[in-house]
Amino acid sequence: MDGTSDKSIALLPIQPRFAKTIMAGKKKVEFRKTRFRNEIAYIVVYASSPVKKILGYFEVSHIDEDSPKKLWGRYNRIGGIFYKQFRSYYSSSPRGIAIAVRKVYALRNPLELSTLGKSLCVPQSFKYLTKSAFDKIRRYA
Repeated sequence: MDGTSDKSIALLPIQPRFAKTIMAGKKKVEFRKTRFRNEIAYIVVYASSPVKKILGYFEVSHIDEDSPKKLWGRYNRIGGIFYKQFRSYYSSSPRGIAIAVRKVYALRNPLELSTLGKSLCVPQSFKYLTKSAFDKIRRYA
């Protein structure tokens, strides 16, 4: 996996408007409330309802954890979200996570989640993927 075999791959459900702007290279940070336990090399972008497809994946540059106020100060210009939405998202969270995008790989054709296995379902927050599942996705980039 390009020298990242000790790192994990995560499947993230993302609202379609944000997923599309990540894939277009316009949104350079994905904000989350929950941190990963494992170090992450790649994020697989799953556009949630109504799209319900994997659009591609991106290399993780770094993951930053801090107060929402400080995250906004550092990433508001590349976060692809309005302050009112950001504030609402973190309204009850004292800490936030910013996942910085390094390089984006868009799929030629978005994939159904079932392509990775019939038992795989959309995670609430995120799901770690196996290397073999990620290799399936990479074949479509």
